[in-house]
Amino acid sequence: MLFRAGPFAVIVLLSTCAHALYEDQVFKFDWRKQYIGKVEYLEYHGSNQDPVLIVGTKRNVVAALDSDNGRILWRHKFEEDESVGAIRALAVLGKHAVSVSGSTDLFLRIWDPLRGPLLYEHMFRLKSSPDLVHLSKSKLWTVFSSGKEIEIVSYYFDTKKTGDPIFQTVSAPGGQTISECLAHGDWLICRTPSSVLYTTLKAAGEFKSILIPANLGSISSMKLSGSYLLIESGSTVLNYKITEDGVKTGEETSALYSDCPGLKVKQDCTEKGTDSEGFEYCSVYSSDVLVIFQDRDQVVKISEKRGKLEKVWTECNADPDAFQLILGFEDGSLISVTPRGNIMFVREEGLASIQKVELVGMGFQDQDFQMKLIHTENIFDPTGLAQNFINRIKRHVSHFHAFISSITNFRLSEKTKAVTPDRFGLKKIIVAVTEFNKMYGIDSMSGDILWQTMFPGEFNPTIPVYQPQTFLLVQKDGRAGDYAQAILVYKRARSVHYMLSFNPLNGEVQSNEPTGLVLDQAILLPELPDHELKPVLLIGKDGSAVIHPANAINCLKTGPALFVATKPEPGKLVGKKVVVTNSDQIILSPVWSLMSPNTDIIAIDQRHPDEHVHTAGRVLADRSVLFKYMNPNLALVLAQGLDSTAKIFINVYLIDMVTGRIYYSASHKKVLPPFHLTHSENWGVYTFFNDKARRTELVSLELYEGKSQSNASVFSSIEDLVNPLVERQAYILPTSDVTALRETMTEQGITSKHLLIGTSLGSIVDLPLLMVDPRRPPLDSPVHVREPGIPPYIPELPFPHESILNYNQTILGVKNIVTSASGLESTTLVFVYGLDIYGTRVTPSKGFDLLKEDFDYLMITSVILGLALACFITRKLSQKKMLSQAWK
Repeated sequence: MLFRAGPFAVIVLLSTCAHALYEDQVFKFDWRKQYIGKVEYLEYHGSNQDPVLIVGTKRNVVAALDSDNGRILWRHKFEEDESVGAIRALAVLGKHAVSVSGSTDLFLRIWDPLRGPLLYEHMFRLKSSPDLVHLSKSKLWTVFSSGKEIEIVSYYFDTKKTGDPIFQTVSAPGGQTISECLAHGDWLICRTPSSVLYTTLKAAGEFKSILIPANLGSISSMKLSGSYLLIESGSTVLNYKITEDGVKTGEETSALYSDCPGLKVKQDCTEKGTDSEGFEYCSVYSSDVLVIFQDRDQVVKISEKRGKLEKVWTECNADPDAFQLILGFEDGSLISVTPRGNIMFVREEGLASIQKVELVGMGFQDQDFQMKLIHTENIFDPTGLAQNFINRIKRHVSHFHAFISSITNFRLSEKTKAVTPDRFGLKKIIVAVTEFNKMYGIDSMSGDILWQTMFPGEFNPTIPVYQPQTFLLVQKDGRAGDYAQAILVYKRARSVHYMLSFNPLNGEVQSNEPTGLVLDQAILLPELPDHELKPVLLIGKDGSAVIHPANAINCLKTGPALFVATKPEPGKLVGKKVVVTNSDQIILSPVWSLMSPNTDIIAIDQRHPDEHVHTAGRVLADRSVLFKYMNPNLALVLAQGLDSTAKIFINVYLIDMVTGRIYYSASHKKVLPPFHLTHSENWGVYTFFNDKARRTELVSLELYEGKSQSNASVFSSIEDLVNPLVERQAYILPTSDVTALRETMTEQGITSKHLLIGTSLGSIVDLPLLMVDPRRPPLDSPVHVREPGIPPYIPELPFPHESILNYNQTILGVKNIVTSASGLESTTLVFVYGLDIYGTRVTPSKGFDLLKEDFDYLMITSVILGLALACFITRKLSQKKMLSQAWK
């Protein structure tokens, strides 16, 4: 069989479309932005003239940045698993940079700070995960807290070996309970609810107490700012200097201090709020920052709202008036400031932690004139022809006026951030919501940030990824030409869920109001008559529901029946019908329920509401038609659980979300995450890692009615009596992990479908759907019974290098792939986000409605002009000939 499979494998590889890329096409239709994540640790290395910034981030990245422009010199991404890849400490010790990551097993890595290679690595196996990890000279310190007692364990290390652990134990005075510890230099600082204690790490003895005012109250938190300790109690902040002799008495302050003498940074609060317990807090911070250096005040103007200033790093020069100031803000941005208040660079590291994305259409460039075209029954109507001709002249005059203006203003090559649509709908606004309570508007063609805005949200990192914490819904895009609107539903900090309405084209906020619900989910409903905005149904955890806008409730009464699915328990799915009472109250009436025992439903994927299906069947080898089972209410559901041996298993269901009817179910045992699934038209695909066979597998499903179609006009799940035929097949993927899975989507659904697969290696594979077709025939099947265009079945799916969408532009930490239809039927817009973000376009059936890049415009123009000239000359010669014949 191996000998026979070889030629067929070669045939399959050669029969697939080869999408190659020329060197001059790099970054012509795509772009990539590289990030490192929100910076937690920052150290300077190098000379005073050209220092390098060594950073450690929340995205488990160790990197080096150019201190002049913020450019990434090198970076290393650790494991996504926090127990292995989380960075616990970072320091520059001598000529090396040292990082510590992990939990129970700590990995100490020594790096070359200028070029980035790993020089040495040591592993320390601990009894449990330490509460604090600290680096000091050639010592690794780990601190374990049991509440009233602190255990300090130190390890010696160098480039060749590590020393034996040395244990020390310190008890809190008076039986106090220690809740948090920090380390700076050789000092260990811990806090209790009412006091702050410190001791030395080298020879830990009894704790010493820091003098705190008696009227301060309970201590809420403490943090380090350079060599200063900031203690917070409510709205009061105390500042303490950490020296070689200990912690000196502090003073009340609202500024962040640095290591440079006399340098501190202050940020004012512009709006205060009160939480549910009556405590006052700052809800809105100023975008301007005040830098105080040697009694001189310098205001730094920051153009955008970035939230609270959280961290300050400085590098002092031999010149007492020279320093570099690095600011870390709440939104994840990293800003470098000069002594004169000029901004050296800005890194938008919040984009490395995106949680929601939507692509919003902007319309077409000539839309204003296209809308004015007059169509009449008589195409030769003089009035209509004259009006259309005048509109066309106006369009040309407008384009000519814009061209002249660009020349007079010297703006031919200027890059502007204005929202301007293009002719073919290839330009859209990528609206991205980050984990740091910020929204960005990104140009899909260039990756430039067009707008950004903060919102007072609250992100909980302990909630699983499959449980959404925000809902981004587009009610109206910009294709109509007048305006666009979207809403963001989020959990406000120290409050309830809010609904923020904004224009996704320019980021302008229109309203921000509370929903009045403990939100469970927000659903975008289909477009209703007499409403240009798609309504949004908000469902609370108690089963209550409201609709926005409120006047859309009348359309719910007269419109078709709506059904929603809720998850009251981890392994239970309940389908409910939306019922409107006479008093205009919305009630969710249960219709069906699905119980998956000992599991948690982690993924539900339905057809995209804007998807169009072009063909209802496929032609077989005998020229008959096999009709697809086109149920728009189908959903692919995946539930994860543990069996009796603590092994992970998954249950997969194909369910009608209206009636609860199950069309397909399967259980896969001894599998490992990540799990991904996608559903479109009459097919579905899901992936998992087979732990028993040690490989990644993909399962493909397709549903067919048969050779006769029951209903070709309107589908109803309630009246549906068809028992579809479910075709299924499994394939082996040549990658260790699938990090994202999405299908392409076009305007009319004519173009062939492709699968976009994100891998753990940072590549995006463009795989034709026919390669995972469950109807691929066996290798030994006769040629005359095979369906045209379908290769024979081979379990291993090849990933040719030509099919890698991002060629050699690696995308680290891929989390998701978002696709959107463009104005051209052949083209799909693709946006990939993770640690990096990447935008491109893909043509699954090639650019059949586009001219090629090397199209010879000069030749075709010459031919047309030549033909026109030939026609004119021929006409003149014909007239002369007819005239001469008339005189004969």
